Amino acid sequence: MTKPKLSEISNNYSLILCDIWGVVHNGNNLFPEAINSLSSYLETGGNICLITNAPRKSDIIRDYLLNMGVKDDLCRNIVSSGDCSYSWLASIKDNPVFHIGPEKDNSLFLGLDLKKVNEFDCLECICTGFFDEYTESIDDYQKILETLLKRGIALHCANPDLYVNKGNIQLPCAGLIAQSYSRMGGEVVYFGKPHSFIYELALERALASKHDNLSKKNILAIGDGLNTDIAGASNFGIDSFFIINGVHQREFQKNNETSEIDNNTVRDYINKYYTNVVTPKYIMNSLNLL
Repeated sequence: MTKPKLSEISNNYSLILCDIWGVVHNGNNLFPEAINSLSSYLETGGNICLITNAPRKSDIIRDYLLNMGVKDDLCRNIVSSGDCSYSWLASIKDNPVFHIGPEKDNSLFLGLDLKKVNEFDCLECICTGFFDEYTESIDDYQKILETLLKRGIALHCANPDLYVNKGNIQLPCAGLIAQSYSRMGGEVVYFGKPHSFIYELALERALASKHDNLSKKNILAIGDGLNTDIAGASNFGIDSFFIINGVHQREFQKNNETSEIDNNTVRDYINKYYTNVVTPKYIMNSLNLL
C-alpha cells in the first residue's frame, strides 16, 4: 500500500471507476483536491466513470453535480444504483410495487407506468432509503418488514450503503433496512456496489465513450466504503483505492490522535474488522494525487 501520485495512476490505469459521495463531495461541499486530481487525470488521457450507489438515475446525478460546480467533462460517464434499479422496475410490468423511501427518490419511477401500493397489497418492493433519514431509526421499520416477511415479498435494495455522511451528520441508507430484513430471514436483492452488475454497466459505458480495448488490470476503483467500493472492486477483479475520510472516518479517528492516519494502522484495522474485504492497494485520507 502506497500513497500514489498522478503519474503513477495515469501510467498504470486507463480507467478510473470513482465513487462520488465521500470522495468527490460530502453532500454539502465539493472536495477541490479530488476534483483537481480527477481533472488532471483526464488531461493525461485517462478515462473516468463515476459510479455511485445513489438510488437515482444517472441523469439526475449529473444535474446535481453540475449544479454543485463539477465540470461537464467529469460528469460525462455516470452509472448509478438507480440505473440498475430502473432496469428491474421496467421489467415488473403490472405487478403493484411498494416503495420504501423518501419522496425525493420518486424520480426513479418517471416514465414507468407502475401501480404503487402499501406493504399489504404489493407484489414487489423496492427500498431507496428511509422515509425520513433525519428522524427515523431502523426500529421504525420493524412492523413493515414483518408484514413483508409474512407475505413472502422480496425486498429490492436500490442503495446497498448502510450509512452516508452529509457534512458532519451520519445518515442511514437503504442498505440498513435491507440488512435488517435479511437478518429476519427475508429475501433481499441488491442493486449497486459491491455487486457485479453496476461494474459491468460502468465498463460498458466507459468503453462506449472511448472505444478502447481494456483489461481489468488497467482499471482502478476509488471509494470510501469498505463493504461496497473496496469489496466490490475485489469481487470484480480490479485494484482499489480507499479514501479514509468518508463514511468510515469516525471509525479510524476514534483511537488516533493525529489527522493523518497511518496506512499500517488502516491495514491492520481492515484485516481485523473487515475480514471479508481484500486490503486496498492504495490508501489516502482524501483523494489528492497532485
